[in-house]
Amino acid sequence: MDRARKQELQSENLEEVFLPLRDAPYLDYFLSCKIYVAFEDGILAGLIGFRPGSLNFIYVDPTHQNKGIATELIKKALVELERPVRLEVFTNNERAKALYRKFGFERANTITEKWSDEFPVVFSQDTMELR
Repeated sequence: MDRARKQELQSENLEEVFLPLRDAPYLDYFLSCKIYVAFEDGILAGLIGFRPGSLNFIYVDPTHQNKGIATELIKKALVELERPVRLEVFTNNERAKALYRKFGFERANTITEKWSDEFPVVFSQDTMELR
């Protein structure tokens, strides 16, 4: 796990909730998405996964951020997706939400949950939609 993602998870008190992909119970879900990858100088810089009607995940390595990689990945995915398209994003991730708004996504819903297991946290995410 890279430092930026670890910091993001720590800021949401979710670091202990996530597992390495190879151990993840959601591996089948991940692999059920169509995935595009971006390389820079032969190095994997980012990836996006989507399914009909939704952008499911996007990740750009911190050393490759601010170079337009996320923008290009989203553009490529949106060419293939029929509207409406939905995505979910942490409520406090303003940087990501600003990027999505540039494509016309608007907040459709906010869900806030209190998880009360070994690591009690308040989890809040926005659903954004492009019509």
